[in-house]
Amino acid sequence: MVAALERAVVAGDLDAATRVVEAAWFPLLRGNGDRVRELLSPVPFTQLRSHPLLAVLLGVTYYGERHRRAKALQYFAVASVAARPRNARISDAERALILAGESVGLRLFGQYSRAVGPARAALRVLDSMGGERSAVIGQLPRVYSQLGMSLYFGGCPVEALDAFSMGLAETGPHDESGFGNLAMLSGMHALDGDILVAREYVDLARGEPWTDQQRAMYTGTFYRIAEAVIALEQFDTTAAQNHLDAMIHDRGTIEHWVAIVRVEAMTALLSDAAATGLSRLESFAISRGSDGRSPSRRASLASVRALLHLALGNIDAASEILRRDAPASPQTNVDRARVSLVRDHTGAALRDLRAIAGTSQSSRTSAEASAIEAAVLLRVSSTGASRSAVDRLGALLRDTGQRSAIALLPRADLERVRSALSKRGHDALFEGVELRSVFVDTDTGSTLTPRELEVLKALERTGSTSQIASALFVSVNTVKSQVKSIYRKLGVNNREDAIAVAIARHLFIDTED
Repeated sequence: MVAALERAVVAGDLDAATRVVEAAWFPLLRGNGDRVRELLSPVPFTQLRSHPLLAVLLGVTYYGERHRRAKALQYFAVASVAARPRNARISDAERALILAGESVGLRLFGQYSRAVGPARAALRVLDSMGGERSAVIGQLPRVYSQLGMSLYFGGCPVEALDAFSMGLAETGPHDESGFGNLAMLSGMHALDGDILVAREYVDLARGEPWTDQQRAMYTGTFYRIAEAVIALEQFDTTAAQNHLDAMIHDRGTIEHWVAIVRVEAMTALLSDAAATGLSRLESFAISRGSDGRSPSRRASLASVRALLHLALGNIDAASEILRRDAPASPQTNVDRARVSLVRDHTGAALRDLRAIAGTSQSSRTSAEASAIEAAVLLRVSSTGASRSAVDRLGALLRDTGQRSAIALLPRADLERVRSALSKRGHDALFEGVELRSVFVDTDTGSTLTPRELEVLKALERTGSTSQIASALFVSVNTVKSQVKSIYRKLGVNNREDAIAVAIARHLFIDTED
């Protein structure tokens, strides 16, 4: 294909060069970027404006050279103008590829929201072409895969799944070009908690015509993520880590790094290695430079970062991360409810869960919310409400194939919820599974007795044990003993730290249920 492109360019026949690119876009880019750039860079901008597909291809090759990426933007701009609907000279196939190239270019430059528009436009053009699209566009499934990723990174997961499904549908029985769609479908469903659906795609991805190289390289990233997540739902952290280790990619450049970090963190968490997981997460984010520190990236990692801190007993740190970094979303409400559960603020936990009732949620978010609700109700009641919550949780875990939501509960809650599930006929959920909580045993404000809470509140007002004793009608020695117990339970050594911890844990608020 490079030879055909060279012949057309040397002959000055850019129409023929465009036809070559339409049929062989991906083969031309695979390992041939330097030669393609050498052939097309001498073509004047005036000619590229009338042959915009060549401009897009040239722009993509320039993007591969970090120090010349500004040049890539110039070529993408040329193609973007030429691809506008009023330009009747270009074919639908050319327009679709130009729009796809523009979308990919914007995505690679981190302009995710701007990449969505051209991706949607390209999909509309492809849809209008009907059955002829596969005849004139080479490796069409890969085009759908790239468009789907632009939608995925642009925050349109439902549209992304549709694009990946179209790409897989366009894949022939012996066509390897559709693997990216298959990998993304498996990984996205796994991350969303639709484990049974993910398993169907994973089973397909394990066979022919897909290759071990595809399963290991960039296009297979989400396939490996799916395999790892499925293993984690069985608490098989060794298998999950093996799949993560099987990935071959450059951590400094791969755009899927956030998904990789999230799964690595969960693997560490379920391996009782939360500290290691947190250290690796922070190191990975730092290695990404400004991308790893950006508000959008901090938002995308807030949930798992807070969970790691919570597992280490750093309750205040988890709460602060959710306050500072987390986006307004159902998952953030669930994360806050989990922090409240650990603090024994059952009323606050239920309020956060009720706030997302009726909202659109992933299966994973729904399962975690249901597990927390069941845990709260089992703490305070054994009535029909708790039984209904347990039944809802059992049905959700059964229908999705999830198990890990239970492990994200404090240890005592995990045992209560598991026992309740077994009593309600859901004991088969955990056959062959070594279920355990990811949380350490911590002494929170819930361990303080009512009298200790009174002393703590008095301690906020005065440091005099004699004044406290007089106000509470007890002896000074009794106050000293209670203060010592309060310090031990709060993990502090002095009055100032005790007050700071009490404020952070809302122990001075009387309205908490």
